[in-house]
Amino acid sequence: MIIDKGVDDEVLVLQTFGIQIDIAALIEEINSNSDQFLIHECETEILLGINRTDGINVEVLRVIDGNHRLLKRQELGRKMTNYIPINGSQLDPFVSEFS
Repeated sequence: MIIDKGVDDEVLVLQTFGIQIDIAALIEEINSNSDQFLIHECETEILLGINRTDGINVEVLRVIDGNHRLLKRQELGRKMTNYIPINGSQLDPFVSEFS
C-alpha cells in the first residue's frame, strides 16, 4: 500500500470548475497499481509555493489532496515531502461533474 485510504466516499470538490475528484477511488487505483505510480521527493517549501487546489494549470504540479498536510509539514519543520505525480489521463477517470 502506497497511500493510506480515508473514508470510502472521500471526494474533492472544485466548485469553480463544477467538478469533483473521487479521492477514495484514486487512492485505491494508486495502491492497486503501485508499479505505475512513482513516489518522488521535493522540498516542502517548493511544493507549497506552486500548489493550490483553487485553480487548475496543467503546466505546473497540483496537490489534489493534501494542502493542509503540506502546511502542517511546514509548521513541523519538515524540509522534504514525498509526492506522486499524476497526469491528466490518469486523473480523468476520477473526475466528474459537480452540481
